[in-house]
Amino acid sequence: MKGILKVLFLTALLAAGIYSQKTGLLDLSSAATWAEQYSHSLWLALLSVAVQLIMYMLAFPGSIIMWSLGVIYQPWAATILVTAGGVTGGVAAYYFALFMSSSWTAKFSSSKAFTVLQRNSGFLQLCALRCLPGFPHSFINYSSGILRVSLFPFIMSTALGFAVKGFIYCSAIYTAFHLEENEAVISISNLWPLAALVLFSLLGAAIQKKYFPA
Repeated sequence: MKGILKVLFLTALLAAGIYSQKTGLLDLSSAATWAEQYSHSLWLALLSVAVQLIMYMLAFPGSIIMWSLGVIYQPWAATILVTAGGVTGGVAAYYFALFMSSSWTAKFSSSKAFTVLQRNSGFLQLCALRCLPGFPHSFINYSSGILRVSLFPFIMSTALGFAVKGFIYCSAIYTAFHLEENEAVISISNLWPLAALVLFSLLGAAIQKKYFPA
């Protein structure tokens, strides 16, 4: 439920940002223009993937990087970088879990999230968990390593989950920061990412309630 509320809050925040820009209450275009000047730099793309790798390996949330990439890059490019960072970070965390101390592993294994992974570690289940709003990626990565989940389905589900979630989030973020001067606030191009976020959170709630009860 907390994850769903976060997504709905994000949707409301982005909608408020779009409205504020069009009414002149807020101007984010200059900040977006400043950030975009670095979008063609290879070092920035590689750095963003490397930072995500480290953050996911050490169980830090990578959402702040997704926000930054969503502002700087077109949605498809941002999604590629988000997916690359999520996959490399997930694999790094997977192997990092193999070297954790037995006491830490035992403590981690007693969590509810670990129990969920223990019952649902197939490809489709991992894809669903990756897409659930608010479900921590660190628990999926570490639990998969401790449980010795097959690496190929783990990587493929991670890539698919980050690609789907990344494109929806990055599209919404990009839309909020890149409004054309004469573009209407109420338009399909502006509203579809926000509508997708809402549907995404509701679908995640339905999946979580049916297949992954607490």
